[in-house]
Amino acid sequence: MNFKLKTPNTRTNSLILFYVTLSGGKRFVYSTGQKIPVRLWDKHSQFPKRTKSQNDQVITNSVNIRLESLKTAYLNLNFQYKSSGRILTKEILKQEFDMLFKGVSKKKAPNDFDSCFEDFFKFKLKEGGWSNATAKRYRMLYKLVKEFEKIDDKIEIELIDVFWITDFKKYCQEIKSHQVNTLGRNIGLLKTFLNYCLKNDFITNSSFKEVAVSREITNQLALSKKEIQQIADLDLSNRQRLERVRDVFLLGCYTGMRYSDFKRVRASNVTNNLITIREVKDKTKTLEIPMTDKIRAILNKYNLELPVISEQKFREYLKEIFKIAGFTSLVVKSKKIGKKFMKRRYLCIS
Repeated sequence: MNFKLKTPNTRTNSLILFYVTLSGGKRFVYSTGQKIPVRLWDKHSQFPKRTKSQNDQVITNSVNIRLESLKTAYLNLNFQYKSSGRILTKEILKQEFDMLFKGVSKKKAPNDFDSCFEDFFKFKLKEGGWSNATAKRYRMLYKLVKEFEKIDDKIEIELIDVFWITDFKKYCQEIKSHQVNTLGRNIGLLKTFLNYCLKNDFITNSSFKEVAVSREITNQLALSKKEIQQIADLDLSNRQRLERVRDVFLLGCYTGMRYSDFKRVRASNVTNNLITIREVKDKTKTLEIPMTDKIRAILNKYNLELPVISEQKFREYLKEIFKIAGFTSLVVKSKKIGKKFMKRRYLCIS
């Protein structure tokens, strides 16, 4: 926490700014509304200098009162939020300061599920931390909760607690037939949303935190090198749509990237025998994949511009390719819904 001049190199007066680093390393800057001659500012103490001039002292006393009040207000707010387990965000601090020092009326917090969810959704999109897939999952969660509302009482967000979530989980298991991991993911998303509401004073009820999120390890089927080569050797020249999907799929096999990543590879991602691309799921990570002869052959075939294919069509055509390759065996897989295990036959690798 400190004070700085906005224009320290000016020869006249400069506005004083308040700086503080909040949780998560986010920096908050606020105008104190006070100006001071640069000659009267001590950059080391970050407060006005003391002089023998009475005129100077009148100026510095007025500024000191303002700076001390800002400092005290921040320390009190920070203590209140930490004591109650809440996070003091930039938005909340600005609102509190505007109320204290500018006479701005407090923004009315949303108090119904729809308004709270809209506020949460817009903030997260503006923050820029979500992928398209994450945004889609939250839209699906909202739709699911509204479907549940039709068979249950109208949702009162302040009353979403362990008992409400238990009823919601029962609905998802018995009516929607959600598997353990699908249900666990949705409950996790719901808790993230409710935590946002709690931190922003939309709600005061924190009992939802007691709800456990269940997950289970699932068995994944994988192709062997021989089976991948079997797909690569298929003659699909007379079925262009399948040939393109096969090639894009092979690129994913050769690079080890997710579908959401390898489908975006373009000429701009290829430099110095490397494919460099930022992950969709975790935008803080950048992938660097060495170019092999097989990868280069696929990219050159399409002039470094892979065919654009929707994920739905990609999966649909891939099943056709597997059948042509002779992968037609069936395997029985089980899935867990609540405490029940259900079996289903799937097309699998022979």
